[in-house]
Amino acid sequence: MKRRTWTWTCLGLALAVAGLWALCARRPDGARAAERAFALRTSGIVLTVPGVVARILDDDTRSPRHQRFILRTARGQTLLVSHNLELAPRAPVRAGDAVTVRGQYEWNNEGGLLHNTHSRPRRPSGWIRLSRVGRTYH
Repeated sequence: MKRRTWTWTCLGLALAVAGLWALCARRPDGARAAERAFALRTSGIVLTVPGVVARILDDDTRSPRHQRFILRTARGQTLLVSHNLELAPRAPVRAGDAVTVRGQYEWNNEGGLLHNTHSRPRRPSGWIRLSRVGRTYH
């Protein structure tokens, strides 16, 4: 009787672990999702992408003003991040900083663009999380 219970317990545990693994395997990480969006020329989807600030660009000074920088993912893809300074505070990013950016992805032939990295009423909000200072800007 005890052996049968032990067998069913082990089988149940194995199925639970396999189910959890399958669930996690179907959920792509942010860098993989950005890579897939680029390959499929997809636009308009909200992504959360970790990476490193590869380069700081000059602000776009036309209204609305935007802070701009290049984000490089762990998979090597580069994304232009365009952060609206009229709707959110400047994120004090520097080249080499580890960041995670949540925003709306738009396809372009250079890797893509992440924008809407700020709070938005009645829509998914974006943000920039700067690891160096432990703060999120939105």
